[in-house]
Amino acid sequence: ITTTNENNNSNNLPKITHKVLMEIRISRADGSFYVRDANPNNADLPDDDPFYGSLVLGLFGESVPEHVRRFLEYVDVKYDVDKPLPSYSRSKFGTLDSGSGLLIGGTIPGLDITTLGGGNVLEYSGRVLPAKLWIEDNENAPSRDAASSRRLSHNAKGLLTHRNLDPTPSFGVTTRTDIASSLDATHTVFGCILEDQNGFLNAVVDIPLLTDTGRVSRTTSEPVSAGGGFGGSPLASSVFTAQRAIFRDAAKTFGDSRLEKVYDGKLLRRIEVTKVAVL
Repeated sequence: ITTTNENNNSNNLPKITHKVLMEIRISRADGSFYVRDANPNNADLPDDDPFYGSLVLGLFGESVPEHVRRFLEYVDVKYDVDKPLPSYSRSKFGTLDSGSGLLIGGTIPGLDITTLGGGNVLEYSGRVLPAKLWIEDNENAPSRDAASSRRLSHNAKGLLTHRNLDPTPSFGVTTRTDIASSLDATHTVFGCILEDQNGFLNAVVDIPLLTDTGRVSRTTSEPVSAGGGFGGSPLASSVFTAQRAIFRDAAKTFGDSRLEKVYDGKLLRRIEVTKVAVL
């Protein structure tokens, strides 16, 4: 990761005001995480052990305080079994855009955006929560100088970003350095990855995904296999592709376009956050 704390000056990044620990795991091809003995019959297949890693995130609280405040609302959450609140500790990374290389995380199962009284609200576990926008009030912030309140470019790997006018906790992580022009107008950078234990980002970009053309592919244009570790057999790849084509065609027959949106860039592994904490 190039956006480490000691490289902040060289990358011209703002001051880091908060640090957050995020522990993450990636499943096997079959979606499991449990410990099991090695199978000698699969000696010729790539390693299919689950991946466990952790990230230390640095947040730019002086430059984009509202974004950092909204992000921390999903980190510092007290667990209440009777009235649970949405938390990144129960979130997932589900998609990786093959064009921009933007990894999408912060997806919290059961958290939906809906309309109530003519406005948007969030619904979670039977509760209605305000859908607050992640917007900076730069005009009314005279205490922050122009350099601090500037918009950052998506010109480094490991930057944390949020789509403008999106009230959900979903956020993105840049996995490449050549995507600034495609994201600068629609997203706001609010932090970076300081530490990537065990190489989480490198592992993610090797996971097969489903593209909008129906192919199983990595984030490059070169198609790969699905199933069996982070690679797998060509047969598994063809099965995934064929199954997806059937479902897409069926959805079009019934006039349902939701499948097109759900599966574009879908990672073919379960990627779950197991713990978050403010350091």
